[in-house]
Amino acid sequence: MTPEERFQRIEENLDIATGLIVKTDERLDRISSRLDRVSDRLDRISDRLDRAVRLAVHEARTERRKRREVEQGVQELRETLKAFIDSLRKGGNGQG
Repeated sequence: MTPEERFQRIEENLDIATGLIVKTDERLDRISSRLDRVSDRLDRISDRLDRAVRLAVHEARTERRKRREVEQGVQELRETLKAFIDSLRKGGNGQG
């Protein structure tokens, strides 16, 4: 193989390598763009999940407070009813 043929072969290989590099760069650009979109979607999903968790915690606290209020009301009613029943047993109408 003559030096000219070797040089020609090297140039062809460089052209092929350059073409592959250009295609690889284009692919990397597309992949990077897709990753940016995926990252944006994940950020939105994360924001929605954070909001959902905050709302769930708020709802659980509200529900717990309401349950305590109802339980307190039931306890007061129970005590009142017990006092009423006790007063009937003792003859609270003056005939006792």
